[in-house]
Amino acid sequence: MHNQDKAGGGVDGEKREASEEASEERKQSKDKLNKLERESSEKEPRGPRRPGPRRSGWALSERLAINVSGMRYETQLRTLAQFPDSLLGDPRRRLRYFDPLRNELFLDRNRVCFDAILYFYQSGGRLRRPANVPLDMFLEELRFYELGEEIIDRFKADEGFPKEEERPLPPQKWQQRIWMLFEYPESSGGARIIAIISVMVIILSILIFCLETMPEFRNEKERREVRTGCHPLTSLGEGGERVRNRA
Repeated sequence: MHNQDKAGGGVDGEKREASEEASEERKQSKDKLNKLERESSEKEPRGPRRPGPRRSGWALSERLAINVSGMRYETQLRTLAQFPDSLLGDPRRRLRYFDPLRNELFLDRNRVCFDAILYFYQSGGRLRRPANVPLDMFLEELRFYELGEEIIDRFKADEGFPKEEERPLPPQKWQQRIWMLFEYPESSGGARIIAIISVMVIILSILIFCLETMPEFRNEKERREVRTGCHPLTSLGEGGERVRNRA
């Protein structure tokens, strides 16, 4: 019995030693593998980091689908990101038009105008109005897509609109106050009063001019001229009679 216990203890010790040797070998192989991975990662050139997941509603793709009144367009996100202050260039602004079921933006706008808007992003800032689109409609689309006043002013200049140059204010403060008083009615209460008086004077002068053309007032004016002897035809007739008598 005692010999059997010794034999069993020897077998258990051999198994324990074998398992320890196997675990040691696995540990060494794992260390070698980690070392090789570190060496290979150090030898590889480090490229630019890939952008992380976006917090917007669309999928993690480089392209964005835009549905404009049933016409589907696709463009790259980096193309739109060239103008981050615009509607399509800002992820937060365009998020309110995102359709999560179709994974696209839906815009109920003019499709012909959107061709020019998309070309604006693709070309890096070139804006051309389509030939069959009225100017006021195209300007409305530019304001909807929030391209900015600077780009709209540049477009107006290309269309031939005269550019209004801002005149500088006079150097003296009292001159500046008078300038603002007569040129900018919204600058103060006094400027508004002066603007109202100016408009009333203009309306009154137009009204008097219109009343003078009415027959009643015109006849009264002629009778008054006859009484004072200032009527041009009467004076001309009297002068002619005098010339004949002298002759």
